[in-house]
Amino acid sequence: MLRSNVVFTLALVCLLGTSACTSRARGPVGVPYDGGVPDTDSGALPDGGSPLDLGPAPDFGVVPPGCSGTGPCYTVYAHGDHVLYKIDLAMRSLVTVGPFNAPMVPRTGGGMAEDVITDLAVAPDDTIYGVSNTALYTASATDGHVTRVGPITACGTAGVALTFLPDGRLYTGDFMGAFCLVAPGTSPPTVTPIGTLSGGYALSGDLVAVSDGTMYGTVYRVGDATGTGTQANNLLARIAPATGAVTIIGSTGYPKLFGVAYQLGQVFGFTHDGSGEVVTIDPHTGVGTLYGTFNDPTTGRGISFAGAAVNANVPPIFI
Repeated sequence: MLRSNVVFTLALVCLLGTSACTSRARGPVGVPYDGGVPDTDSGALPDGGSPLDLGPAPDFGVVPPGCSGTGPCYTVYAHGDHVLYKIDLAMRSLVTVGPFNAPMVPRTGGGMAEDVITDLAVAPDDTIYGVSNTALYTASATDGHVTRVGPITACGTAGVALTFLPDGRLYTGDFMGAFCLVAPGTSPPTVTPIGTLSGGYALSGDLVAVSDGTMYGTVYRVGDATGTGTQANNLLARIAPATGAVTIIGSTGYPKLFGVAYQLGQVFGFTHDGSGEVVTIDPHTGVGTLYGTFNDPTTGRGISFAGAAVNANVPPIFI
């Protein structure tokens, strides 16, 4: 696993409720990607280029309300098909932000239905983006509602994953292996296909990147109905942003990890089986361990998570 030269003294978790903090501390904010073709060595891992040079350690300044000590504080978001939540992973607590109220789209078999948000990503400036199978959205951190940005069908019609790198580049992937770069500032969004994930792998649900440029994803092998990389048992992998090269870390032992985020020095996986289960995933071995179960505050039922996200400036270590 790559490590930045930046040494973080402490990675702190936001407390929700009356002590809710802002979603990020003062720190480095990258220049948003302008839609051009990326350099082959920008932000990639050893199997696809060089790591990002983040420069000197940031000055985090005044600690945001709700955080103690020094260091960054980032909000973890998670969601179902139609509702956005904030999760305090340290306290194992969840609050509802609000419904997406996405626009109606044609559904298979006829008729119309609300578009399903399949994943989230949080930009370095804390703007929340969402993706459906075919479209990019922004989402309100206040009430959850989404606003359509435009189509992303140049990257396939089964979009399931979205993440930013700390420098502001936005990546998406679909369930059949397509991997693309998206410039959300253009109208419609500029989608630059990078290729298909290597090794016959595809994203089972999500991507998440951290401040040293490492990008993680939960993956399965396309067409493998019995192997360890199927939807019955997702694998944790590192993804090279510049090429889509996949490095398998290990088997999580959990199915349908449609959402991933990062906090406390670990990858967190969010299940889509209606159990509400969230698991920690060791970023060195890929082994998953049940962390907690989260119910929707209104229905009292286990949440079927469709995605999760955290600002990509989240540090990779927890001391």
